[in-house]
This record gives sequence, structure tokens and C-alpha cells, in this order.
Amino acid sequence: MYNFKTLYGKEIGDVIPYIKSYLKDRSDVEILIGTDSQCYSNIRTVYGVVIGLYTPGKGAHVLCTREVVPIEKNLQSRLLKEVWKSIEVAEYLTSNGLPKPNWIDIDLNPDPKYRSNKVLREAVGMIEGMGYKARYKQSGAMMTYSANHLVRL
Repeated sequence: MYNFKTLYGKEIGDVIPYIKSYLKDRSDVEILIGTDSQCYSNIRTVYGVVIGLYTPGKGAHVLCTREVVPIEKNLQSRLLKEVWKSIEVAEYLTSNGLPKPNWIDIDLNPDPKYRSNKVLREAVGMIEGMGYKARYKQSGAMMTYSANHLVRL
């Protein structure tokens, strides 16, 4: 799977026992997942995936990972890869005994004037088809903001 770190750069090793330990003493934590990407110099694409362990009213403990791959020039393909990376992480967590994530946050805009709107329905369908709930821009998708900071060099 991915090598996750805390937001402050501390390596955590296997994310499964880390999250289980975190949840053990906390009862009201929501699991949120989000991915963002950014292309650089027409050479590479950086994907940032975050897992937020969110305690309502108190904030989130954020785990993150970055992946650098050859450039993905097709915007629609890149945005759908973001969605798949989030779904992969959600599936990994649930298949290893963790609760189902409360939300998968996607960096897509419901406003038709934005290019990301072209894949919004497909992305939401992918997420909901896998049994998860989707949030997108203007509906509280807070994990994509963290992922956005992660992909900025």
C-alpha cells in the first residue's frame, strides 16, 4: 500500500495498526479520505492522498502520502485517478478491520463553468457504487484542502 506519514512528517509504518490504536481511546472519530493532484513542468504528476481522523468540534489528525508519476496530461483521467486512489485507500482500511470511512472527499466542482464538473457525476457514481458517501467542493470536502497542500512543491 502507500507509506503514510503524519502531517508533520513522522513516518508511521503500517497505517492499519496506527489508526486502530488512535481509534481505541476515541469514540467519536470520523474517517475522511481525500486525494488531489498537480502536474509539474509537463514531466510529472504528484498525487497526494490524505486520511483525516476527524473529531467533530476538535479538528482532524491527518495522515498523508505522496506519489510522483509520469505526467498525466488528460485532465479527466487524472481526476478519476484521484477518485480511485481514495477508493483504494478506503477499501484497504475496511478490508483490514477498520470502520468504513464516513466520507470520500473529491476535488471536483458542481459548477458547470469549471472543467472538473465534467467528471463529477461519474466520480460520485464510482464512490457511491462502492458503498461510500462522496463530498465535493461547496459541500464540505475538507480533506481535499489538505491534499492540495500536500501536492504543492
